[in-house]
Amino acid sequence: MDAGSQLFAVDPLERHAARGHGVVTSMAAGSDVIVLGTSRGWLVRHDFSFEDAHDLDLGAGRSGDHSVHRVFLDPGGKHCIATVVHQGGAETYYHHARWPRPKLLPRLRGLLVNAVAWNRQSITEASTKEVILGTETGQIFEMAMDEADKREKYVKPLFELTEKEGIKALQMETAVVGNAMRYYVMAVTPTRLYSFTGIGSLEAVFTNYSDRVHFMELPGEIPNSILYMTPSELHFFIKQRRAKHFGWLSGSGIYHGELNFGAQHSSTSGDENFVENKGFFDYSKLGDSGVKPRSFALSEFHFLLLIGDKIKVVNRISQRVVEELVVDNTPDISRGIIGLCSDASTGLFYAYDESSIFQVSTSDEGRDMWQVYLDMNNYAAALSHCRNPFQKDQVYLVQADAAFAAKEFYIAASFYAKMNYILSFEEISLKFIAIGEQDALRTFLLRRLDNLTKDDKMQITMISTWVTELYLDKINRLLLEDSTGAATNALAEPSNSEYRSIVNEFRAFLSDSKDVLDEATTMRLLERYCITFDLYDSVDFSLFDLHP
Repeated sequence: MDAGSQLFAVDPLERHAARGHGVVTSMAAGSDVIVLGTSRGWLVRHDFSFEDAHDLDLGAGRSGDHSVHRVFLDPGGKHCIATVVHQGGAETYYHHARWPRPKLLPRLRGLLVNAVAWNRQSITEASTKEVILGTETGQIFEMAMDEADKREKYVKPLFELTEKEGIKALQMETAVVGNAMRYYVMAVTPTRLYSFTGIGSLEAVFTNYSDRVHFMELPGEIPNSILYMTPSELHFFIKQRRAKHFGWLSGSGIYHGELNFGAQHSSTSGDENFVENKGFFDYSKLGDSGVKPRSFALSEFHFLLLIGDKIKVVNRISQRVVEELVVDNTPDISRGIIGLCSDASTGLFYAYDESSIFQVSTSDEGRDMWQVYLDMNNYAAALSHCRNPFQKDQVYLVQADAAFAAKEFYIAASFYAKMNYILSFEEISLKFIAIGEQDALRTFLLRRLDNLTKDDKMQITMISTWVTELYLDKINRLLLEDSTGAATNALAEPSNSEYRSIVNEFRAFLSDSKDVLDEATTMRLLERYCITFDLYDSVDFSLFDLHP
């Protein structure tokens, strides 16, 4: 991909999406299906896999105003829950993709449902299995629906917040523990994030919190004015049907972290049991004084923040704004973008206004993550996101230069040896020669040998010969420094541990390299260095086992 191209793109997907049933008030997506709620109490189902649309009237036979408050769609695009608000209160409906009309859920009559969490691991096309619902009065319910029964199997209360704050969003994940099921549930109000976890049934899990509840509270309150109101949203990023990390859009910023559902956790000690690497994104980093997002979506590496009719893309690792997308809505028929939503099954994101749907897509949002992690000195993560050897070389270069500057020359030598493109073999060698670091140079050459293949025979012989000379030079320098200096056998009478170690290391190197070293050249080097110290006659060259 062109390094200068955008990571995300936004394009109109469907104009006049409400199909004449009022204006769009809510939207949900799953498996290439989008369901819209309208101001006249209709659900409009767009199935883009079949280029089909289906209209459902939730207010049939009712007079007066009735508007869809929220609509929820499971990841498979089959199960839909919607709440309608009218003069008599609120009503909640369930609809299956195969049904000609939705079904009223009488046990939820009068309750304003703000949030729904699906059990992604258990849900099937025919059955919702357990579903969690959150209401404006702080209640959490569990329900289940089967397509064949055409009515709810049960609706039962699970929990109620003592503060009576409205639950704005819910998320649920499950994991098998032995023969049992562990549940992880997050719920958010405008100012708090609640965490619930336990083994067994959902009812058993929430019973454990009857006398205590774990929550995290962020400072500041959300103003009541609609013009300035920041919704409280909670999203999980799903990859291969598993939640990997979460983000909570609150009034003061975005609280986020990675999710680890595989570890063993106690049942009631809160989100610290399954949330790791927590972070907080302050809205001041957006650069817009006092402006807060109205909605957001969570991708693998980014936050998509709706501000006005623009979507600001923030890298969640670096917390920097990397792009700004302008949504091409039509001002004369729209009062602006209402919100964002995501389709976990397809990896697509959507923006919507009162009449249109816009698709937000990315083809390679992880393209620059190696550089992001490198800028943060997270070298392991940077390497794991490199796409080619040139990027890896840049990571090794930063590590090598940092070690070199810190005079950690052996470490620097190891990193320089991994490079193949940015710096040449000669350039790296000269760096160590210039400062007289022959030991580090030897380390570099040895590591470079490890990275060469049998096809590099000429280079292997050349480097091995140079290493031999450096070993001999090191041995002779140690002899010069040796206070005894009168050794009668350079190899049989070592006087210190470093000397013994380097001689043993040299023996091993010669033995390993006998097939690539030129015998005549190596013997001349041995003779020259030993004669220099008048030791030639006392050295037994058979010890080096040069002959194959």
